[in-house]
Amino acid sequence: MNRILKIIGIVAGVVVLLFVALIVAVGMLVDPNDYKGDITAAVQSATGRQLTLDGDLTLELFPTIRIAVGSAALSNAPGFGDEPMARIGGAELRVGLLPLLAGRVELSEARLTGLELNLARDARGRNNWQDLSGGAAATDAEAAPAAEGSAANLDLGVGAIEIADARVVWNDAATRSRWELTSFGLEAEDFGPGKQFPLRMKFALSGADVAVQVSASMQATLALASNEYRLEALEVTVDGSGEGWPGGPSQAVLKFDSLVANLGAETLELGGLTLDFLGITMAGSLSGQKLLSNLSLTGAVDIREFAPRTVLERFGVAIETADGDVLKRASAKANLLYNSSQVGLRDMQFALDDSALTGRVALEGERLTYDLNVDDINIDRYLPPSEEAAADAPADEGSLDEIDLPLDVLRTLDARGQLKFGKAKFSGLTLTNAAFTLAAANGGVRLTPSAQLYGGKVAGDVRLQVQADGARMTVEQNLDDVNLAALGQDLLGSQDITGTGDVRLNLVTAGSNLGQMRRDLDGDVAFSVTNGSLEGIDLWYELRRARARLDKAPVPERGDAPRRTTFSSLSATGVVQDALLTNRDLKGRLDFMSIDGSGTVNLLDDAIDFDLTATFVDGPVLQSDPEMVKLAGAAVPLRVTGTVDAPSVLPDFGAIVRARVTQEVNEAVEEKTEEKREEVRERLRDRLRGAFER
Repeated sequence: MNRILKIIGIVAGVVVLLFVALIVAVGMLVDPNDYKGDITAAVQSATGRQLTLDGDLTLELFPTIRIAVGSAALSNAPGFGDEPMARIGGAELRVGLLPLLAGRVELSEARLTGLELNLARDARGRNNWQDLSGGAAATDAEAAPAAEGSAANLDLGVGAIEIADARVVWNDAATRSRWELTSFGLEAEDFGPGKQFPLRMKFALSGADVAVQVSASMQATLALASNEYRLEALEVTVDGSGEGWPGGPSQAVLKFDSLVANLGAETLELGGLTLDFLGITMAGSLSGQKLLSNLSLTGAVDIREFAPRTVLERFGVAIETADGDVLKRASAKANLLYNSSQVGLRDMQFALDDSALTGRVALEGERLTYDLNVDDINIDRYLPPSEEAAADAPADEGSLDEIDLPLDVLRTLDARGQLKFGKAKFSGLTLTNAAFTLAAANGGVRLTPSAQLYGGKVAGDVRLQVQADGARMTVEQNLDDVNLAALGQDLLGSQDITGTGDVRLNLVTAGSNLGQMRRDLDGDVAFSVTNGSLEGIDLWYELRRARARLDKAPVPERGDAPRRTTFSSLSATGVVQDALLTNRDLKGRLDFMSIDGSGTVNLLDDAIDFDLTATFVDGPVLQSDPEMVKLAGAAVPLRVTGTVDAPSVLPDFGAIVRARVTQEVNEAVEEKTEEKREEVRERLRDRLRGAFER
């Protein structure tokens, strides 16, 4: 038995020796360079391209299979120039021989150096590699299930893979752009199916005024049998510069804990993501479904607190705000949703300075939809400062006149949504429980605002239609039961008018910025105020003083009573043309007189100019002054000038003097006339008496 085993062992050894000798003999006797012509002819036949093999071909079969190629080049597609489409400096592949016989592929080494790819697209959209795609045959092969023993079931192990000094150039004649990737390098060591291995990569990318240096390192796991791929502990550093790189020369660092992609199940899981760029740190996670068929993504993003003003300055954006203390703090959280029908953010929590915004926003096809809520914000602080602001104007209030309309955006805007404010200050006004509903399409925008305003309510309908070089806007606005004292304090900085007011606006304007649209306002205005007062003006005292001066009597003392003129009602309607409001029917009812008249209000600078007629009404107030009660039923002209926030209301002294002189003249004439009449009557009586005596 031992003799038989010994013989078998000797035979097996001889067979192995013969096999090794055969492999060595093939390696020594067969020169692959002899087949260069056959190789280039086969490539020419299959692709129509010219393959040039300048370097030597090397084939070694023992102790490992080693295949090496020197410099080589593949010609370009017709119409894309004479420069080769692809070129390599050299490539080498080492495969273990004995493991290959056992059905295992062990690549001890795979190296590629000096790769150059010149990719291009012409002005008609044709690229220089589409003729190499393989057509329908390739498509059928891709669609076919993996056969037994295919790459998906391959038992593969790799000692080292290296790509060094690769270069890729992309020229796009359709967009006239050029990008160049240089110094590309990739290194991977000791990996196989299901085995974790280190992976490193670096490259430089330049073009379109941008230049970046990228380096990345990670731990990777490939499970070819289950079509699952895992990356862990990834860190990518990008050093960017150039005019097109945002924020000037800077570094971006991307990290994540793990990325798992299963192409068979079409799933993706990304966890522990962080991105640091320009002082902003973003963290998040991502899950994907149906990666290759109908992509759907969900995830979360958390942008930690940063300084918006500092970031904008890095981008070269100079933001001037009425209040220099805004845009100092911001942060955001949201859940991300993406599928074939929409992309959006849900459960948003956005903080800016002292304000908080919550809600959702989505892009559904071409339409923007949103539902947003702001707790408390002073919008005036974020407006541009007014170039014509007075020296004593509050430092934290800006001017709307400096804002241009975004006409190009409005022309294509398709949006539906609602923006709500718990409390908002805008253009000096404080709104509570405000809602702005927006509908926009085909260059038209409709905004329907509603809010509570100083004890009352405001509702309206604002429509804007974009035209060639501007926009036409119509405004219908109603204010009901508004506390005018509180409104005036916030809007004008004073409480010159008190009472409960109603306002009706029906205006139209056109322009390309808000200042121009204010100057071109046209339309109708109506207002009424009940149970109010004009603060800072004591019309009763002014009339008594004017009467005393005319009568050359002692001027009455004012006392300590506040300068105030109360009224039971005040109303007017008017026509607006080029921001000038013209009124013809102002009416007011005071305790001691009624007022009628007309005048103008300049809506740009609030200048007022009214001519009024005051008719004294008998009553307790008029009866309190024995001299004034004589004027019951008399009319006195009033002149109103100044501004809305600082009006001046004074009797027309000249008219009063003229009326008094006219009255005195008439009285003198009447007296003289009566004297003459009495003289004539006396003469007549004397004649009659004489006649009877005869």
